[in-house]
Amino acid sequence: MKKLLYTIAAVLSISGMVACSDMLESDSSRQLFDPELDQKTDSVFYAYGIMQAMQQLADQYYFQNEMRGDLVKPTDKASTHLRSLSSFTADATNKYDSVYLYYKVINNCNYYLAHRDTTLATGSQNVVINEYAGVASFRAWTYLQLTRQYGAVPYVTEPVTTIGQINANTAMTDYMTILAGEAQMLESLKARYTEEQLAVPDFNQRSRSVGTLNWPNRNGNSQEKFISPRKCFIPLNVVLGDIYLELGKYEEAAVCYYQYLRYSEFTEKGSTSVGYLDYMSSTYSYYSPIFKNFTEWPADYNSAKMESLTEGKSLWINSFVHAAEPGDVISYIPMAVNYTMGQTTDIPASYGYNYYGTDRNDAVNVAIDLGFGCPRTENIQIVPSQAYCDSARTAQYYYYTEQVKVSPFNWIVKNAPLGDARASIIAQGIGADSTYVYVYKPSTAYILLYRNATVWLHLAEAINRMGYPDAAFAVLKNGLHSELTAYRYLEVYQKDEDGNDVLDMVQSHIDDKYYLTPQSYELLTTKLPFLAQENSEIFRNGNRTDFMGIHFHGAGAVEDLYSTYRYSTVLGAKLVDINNKFNLGLQEFTKNDSINAMEDLLCDEYAMEFAFEGTRFSDLRRIALHKNQAGLYGADFGDVWLSRKLANNAASITTKNCYLPYK
Repeated sequence: MKKLLYTIAAVLSISGMVACSDMLESDSSRQLFDPELDQKTDSVFYAYGIMQAMQQLADQYYFQNEMRGDLVKPTDKASTHLRSLSSFTADATNKYDSVYLYYKVINNCNYYLAHRDTTLATGSQNVVINEYAGVASFRAWTYLQLTRQYGAVPYVTEPVTTIGQINANTAMTDYMTILAGEAQMLESLKARYTEEQLAVPDFNQRSRSVGTLNWPNRNGNSQEKFISPRKCFIPLNVVLGDIYLELGKYEEAAVCYYQYLRYSEFTEKGSTSVGYLDYMSSTYSYYSPIFKNFTEWPADYNSAKMESLTEGKSLWINSFVHAAEPGDVISYIPMAVNYTMGQTTDIPASYGYNYYGTDRNDAVNVAIDLGFGCPRTENIQIVPSQAYCDSARTAQYYYYTEQVKVSPFNWIVKNAPLGDARASIIAQGIGADSTYVYVYKPSTAYILLYRNATVWLHLAEAINRMGYPDAAFAVLKNGLHSELTAYRYLEVYQKDEDGNDVLDMVQSHIDDKYYLTPQSYELLTTKLPFLAQENSEIFRNGNRTDFMGIHFHGAGAVEDLYSTYRYSTVLGAKLVDINNKFNLGLQEFTKNDSINAMEDLLCDEYAMEFAFEGTRFSDLRRIALHKNQAGLYGADFGDVWLSRKLANNAASITTKNCYLPYK
């Protein structure tokens, strides 16, 4: 426990200090030490101080998750710190293993939560509660990440200001107790305040400049970096949903995700869309090593119909641009533009981008520049793993061929193993850089924490474990919106002798097209009322098709009623794969088998959707814990599953031995 003493003692002085030139400097003239938090104004500086602590944590959070997952591998140029994280051999000397950085955020939050007066109002409007809820969410998120990496840790909820308090807070607490405590704190706020009051604060700024990059853009002009203050916070329902999901409280998690999506106009100005689409292109073969064997489309490929999928819609890749409000991003940690402006990051450099360089002429050189002309580094330390490349390359792509000329005039959709378009985020260098592989996502120095896609997929994970795998599949195929009713249980009615419509139980059925069961339809109109009449104008597609299935992002035409991407087909293939891979010897499959298989499909989707964003280890650990808890194929099946996933990192990694050394 001595290390904890040093950890917390270092936090005794309030760490909201902001240098006069820092990117998170507020306009307040108030001193940033021993702050007063009982006035209506000037607490913004303290919120920014907490964000600075988040910046200091950012690299550690990212590398702990990404290097300890299965989607990247270190090159021979990688530092020993990254290598030991990847091989699960990190010891107390590893620069990315410090509980101090987590507790620095936590203690700053504790100080604010203990001293901020939440009753302050202007007229009838409470002027501080949204900021207070934002800080509570910061602390809950930080404890969630801390317990994922270290398991049992001290649970400190009061600001530490004396040695006596330090000595009283060194007992280890298991992760379930800690997360239950944080959930209780957030629930108490939900019970007292409205969704609008709990929305993240924006400090009356849609965006603000945080400085000029060291290198000019392609036109030779200087370029600024902007942040959106509200993107620096985490919505309460999002982190509360994740806590419940971690704890295996699936219904509570699903309700939180629904509430975020339903009321996100208070946070995202109505942007609940998941319509960030991408489509395959034969040009991928020119610049992406994933698709280097791609030659041509199938002869019946209908290019005009396929291109119509993205007409008028934002592309998936727009979530990873260098902008204040990129794509479907909910929350991020923005890093400084240079060393004089605040906290910088090692993440872009590890992937080959010299974000803090000055030579525009030394930019990363790829055939099709997805980025913004970032200079390159001499050495790339992290590249996609073989497991990621193989999964992306062999993925099925679904494409339109032609329209049937007689009723019902439906489009024919086929599939071929052409790859997942989301792997276009990876580029092959050209010229002097031809031996290098560049991953674009980490290049912008915005560390992404949550996207709308995260909420939708975590919602699907919760719904699946609640016992509705078909509803979870709907998140992948169609998205949850009013038009989903076309895919529900097929009801056929006949007239009885009195002329009344009576359900024909013989002809009514579920097949590979009509896959949404009556039980799932009831769930989605009652407990999670995405399809309820009162939400028909919120969760609707219409001409804009705002809500699309997440698998659409990389796999093309999956949403069509006649698409070959079907619940029975896709789930059936995964059931067989799991049965063979783990030698289960199953002769027939139960609903619980389907739930387990659907969870694996979601894990595959996480790999394609969130690769290189710093979430992978946490996703794998959480899923493994849930498989253990389910006990379907034995109490340790999740550990067997996790060991197999991480076999290329280290042997026999389980939910019991995966934790970093506490220091």
